[in-house]
Amino acid sequence: MSQRFGPIAVALTAEVATILILSAILALFASYLILRLYRRAVIKSMRRISQSDILEPKGYLPPEPEHKPHDAPLSLKFVTRDSLKKNPRAAALYHRATRRRWGIALFHAIAGCGFAAVMATAFLSASKIDLSSIRLLFFIWVNAWPVVLAIDLAVGLSRRGRLIAIASYFFVGAVVISNVLHRDLGLPLGQLLYLWLNSNLAATLLLVVFLNRRIRAVGPLVLVFMVLSVAGMILIVSFTGDNHKLLKALSDFSLSIGLGSSAMLVILHIIGLAVFAIVGWIILGALRRLYVTKNISEQSIIIDAVWLLFGIVNSIGLVSQGRWWILSGLAAYVIYRLIAASLFLVSGIARRSQSSGHRLLLLRVFAADRRSEALYDTLGKSWRTVGSIQIIAGRDLATSAIEPHEFLDFVAGKLDRRFIDTGRTLDGRINRMELQPDKEGQFRVTEFFCHDDTWRMSLARLAYDSDLVLMDLRGNSQANSRFAVAIHELFNVVALARIVFAVDDRTDQAYLRQTMQEAWRQLKQRSPNFRSPVGEISLVDLSGMSRAGFRNLLYALCAAASATPA
Repeated sequence: MSQRFGPIAVALTAEVATILILSAILALFASYLILRLYRRAVIKSMRRISQSDILEPKGYLPPEPEHKPHDAPLSLKFVTRDSLKKNPRAAALYHRATRRRWGIALFHAIAGCGFAAVMATAFLSASKIDLSSIRLLFFIWVNAWPVVLAIDLAVGLSRRGRLIAIASYFFVGAVVISNVLHRDLGLPLGQLLYLWLNSNLAATLLLVVFLNRRIRAVGPLVLVFMVLSVAGMILIVSFTGDNHKLLKALSDFSLSIGLGSSAMLVILHIIGLAVFAIVGWIILGALRRLYVTKNISEQSIIIDAVWLLFGIVNSIGLVSQGRWWILSGLAAYVIYRLIAASLFLVSGIARRSQSSGHRLLLLRVFAADRRSEALYDTLGKSWRTVGSIQIIAGRDLATSAIEPHEFLDFVAGKLDRRFIDTGRTLDGRINRMELQPDKEGQFRVTEFFCHDDTWRMSLARLAYDSDLVLMDLRGNSQANSRFAVAIHELFNVVALARIVFAVDDRTDQAYLRQTMQEAWRQLKQRSPNFRSPVGEISLVDLSGMSRAGFRNLLYALCAAASATPA
């Protein structure tokens, strides 16, 4: 170790745990505070009564003729994936969505191996360890651990799937370690295990907390920002203490203006915090620009935050060999991003995704429930490779479905402009919807925040314009008045073949059947279902939130998207 950087090494290597703990506390507090304020602002605006033009005639609904009773038979059926062979078009769309989801995960994994190769080379070079192929392979394996996390974020692995992924990773590691020990490279087993834990344990524990669904929308990015800021605060003080001329100059200056040594130390901490906070803000701004220009998706932003965190944490430990090694993590991230972008470009996944583009309207009946967040998260990973999602946002999705530009509108005090208060506003939002995939083949989600007196207008218009509708009725009963109103509205503007209802064992299915039968008998003549000789409603059972249930749901949506237009 160089004498010149000794104090910096002592400060950073001894206080890495302090940096991470302090950053985690600050980031956790900031994430919950930000999302709480955001959610409160959304709910407050939802309850507001707008000065709207909702009573003005709308061009998308023709005048209603005199009503006549509708007495065609109506049946309800539960859809399962077993019907795949009976519907080739739906099966093709189902398999396309599944393949693309795994393809995206594969690209992130390959790019992650590039990240691991850069970090492994940096560690061996900084530590002045002889560079042999087997040692390089070992350190690539060590730094490739986030690949497992990235695959889970891209695919949404089941508990069994996560165990298989982790077991596969450590199986590869066991093979590599056995070769390291066999060749007697001076690295005992205990040291090998310590190197893995030192590289991965702290960042992994942090991500277990910050990838929680409740704060995942902003948590990882806020954590990266805080780690950079706190590390900079310590680094600037350590650097100043190592430079005796600079330290003397600062001491003389502080005494000349009447400041003591303690006050000067506080100022140095603030300067370091500010400088590295600017660096963090620049990185976050770059990610936002990539998102706005459709170069990356919000899923990739979260995965990128994972790689940035591991890069920053591991590069801090390399500063003991020279201050410029602090940039090794950023360099590894840049390599990862370039490889990922190249893979998405060469594969042509965005071009192939444009041939799909099915518009899905996701409806909740405004009953806050964590299960709706799980539905949005799991469904989005597959469906958004073949089509966009529009949401009339309930309060439970106010944080889970937040996108970068919506969050920035909140920070800038412009959240109200995202609410539908007039028919003209609704038309404008619909015309500005992002219906084309980004360069990673992912379609966007558009949220429509509605006031209490504009949600019904938004429901009718969006349902009319969508290719298919998913209505989540889990846990709902007769106590929810909007439940029946929404079903009546849907039956009058959307063909039944293009509607899917999700239910579970908590749904009042007797009342559900009664409501649907009533809505069917009261169909208006302008409804696309009015002239149907029979009616068939598609239900999917999501009791227990099982993987099989979600696969059935994805197939049901693919069948609805493939249905012949009415």
